[in-house]
Amino acid sequence: MTERAFHTVWLPLQGRFYRVAFYLLEDEADAKDAVQELYLKLWTLRDHLELIREPAAYGSLLMKNLCIDRIRKRKPREALREDQADDPPPDRQLELREELKDVLGKMDALPPNQRKLLGMRVLQGLSYDEISQQTGLSPLNIRVQISLARKKIKA
Repeated sequence: MTERAFHTVWLPLQGRFYRVAFYLLEDEADAKDAVQELYLKLWTLRDHLELIREPAAYGSLLMKNLCIDRIRKRKPREALREDQADDPPPDRQLELREELKDVLGKMDALPPNQRKLLGMRVLQGLSYDEISQQTGLSPLNIRVQISLARKKIKA
């Protein structure tokens, strides 16, 4: 493939490749670097690029694979530090566990219907409509029962 053909076929796709890279890497600088790396790779493969029928699809696939490689090469220590930054200190973790045990104990003391509805809402994350479909109760009745259950737990 000549330089002119390369410029005509592959360079207009740069925006598309950048969007793929940015979507996967979630960082503007990394995405630009990945696009540059892609074009270097394409240039080294230029003798074989004439056989490609769909340059946009082929380039997007290469871009995706390059981005996945970049993500895999990221330092695991950085990810570990980020995860640890969100964790509370050990003494606070102990307090939170005790609070959770206390709340679960209070939930056990609730009437069975309120315990079931509160569990569906809070623990399972169901909406009032979803709970209504499963239980046959009206959404308003569910809201009232959950509100009563929460008041009992707070008291």
